[in-house]
Amino acid sequence: MNQRFDTRQADGSRLRELLVTLGVTDPDYGEERSKGGIIRTAAALFVSLTGFALLVPNVTPLVSGGEPPIGVALSVLGTVLSVALVAVGGMLLRSSFTTRNAVRIAVWNLFGVTVLGGIMLGIFQYQAAMASPVTAPVFTIAKVLAIGAVAHVIIGVYDARRVRAQQLAKERRKLSVLNRVIRHNLRNETTVLGGHASLVAEGVDDPDLRESAEKVAHSAAVIGGLAEDAKRLQAAFERRPGERTPVDVDSVVEDAADAAREAGAETVAVDVDAGPALADDRLATAVEELATNAVEHGASEVALSARERDGDVEIAVSDDGPGIHESESRVITGPDPETQLEHASGLGLWIVRATADAFGGWLSIETTRADDEGASADETGTTITLGVPAA
Repeated sequence: MNQRFDTRQADGSRLRELLVTLGVTDPDYGEERSKGGIIRTAAALFVSLTGFALLVPNVTPLVSGGEPPIGVALSVLGTVLSVALVAVGGMLLRSSFTTRNAVRIAVWNLFGVTVLGGIMLGIFQYQAAMASPVTAPVFTIAKVLAIGAVAHVIIGVYDARRVRAQQLAKERRKLSVLNRVIRHNLRNETTVLGGHASLVAEGVDDPDLRESAEKVAHSAAVIGGLAEDAKRLQAAFERRPGERTPVDVDSVVEDAADAAREAGAETVAVDVDAGPALADDRLATAVEELATNAVEHGASEVALSARERDGDVEIAVSDDGPGIHESESRVITGPDPETQLEHASGLGLWIVRATADAFGGWLSIETTRADDEGASADETGTTITLGVPAA
């Protein structure tokens, strides 16, 4: 049975959870969106109600008529701004801002209405005390408050983005330090562990002990490799859309094929019929990960191909390995959350997934396992397709 999983059909929630785990995304994002529903709704509703309240005095002169051209122009402006506030409230409710920042924007809106409203009332009282009352005070207040409310909502949005940028910068600094320390310690300790395991394997006569020592050495090498994988994964998550340039897909695929041969593949086929892709050096890393991972997981035959279709360059890596388990495919592509019992092994496919997302692309996994219904042992294999925009 052929199983197909595609990130184009996923909602991206699983990748966001992985980003949270790595410290790249705000861990409070999902929690605030779920637990702060009432507060978030109240903040968005307040902004919309401000627009509704200002809409009536701004529309009334247009309906009643008899206003001079300048009055009509001011009323149209106030009406547009009021309607904009109503719409902003709805967008704020569905936006990616956290509940805390949504409230921040609503508070800025309240601040603008309160301060400007208080100033206008003070001016009117002063003029009344001076026996020179203002004509059409409601008309004047409605226009000023509409302008002030919109201006302060814009200020609130920029303030929320500024706070979020500061939080992200702080998180990235912590992640960078943690990443360097862990990778450094992993490399050092696994090197020592692997060296001692190799010495034990060479110095014992008992075949069982020798086999155990060799397994320890292999596991140490795998764990040490995670340090380098973590570095590549962090690089894949760093989105740099402004640095993307046309990348020669032919060279990328040929280099990945060479890496598969060096990893031990018996047969490697290459078929490229595509122009350059809009990417950077992360594309080569991702395709090489696909090619070498196939060999590391038991494949002896690897086929790499590239086609251009619907504005995308589709790079596919097929193998005759045992196939990826359905639970792992679903975790990588997004439909299923990662749990303690079902989780993706290693970081290789996460590097590919992060690369696809960084380029605005997609990832598709088609796999057949021996334990699938109707499948035989010689029909197993996996085809992983990475789609990125064509240059």
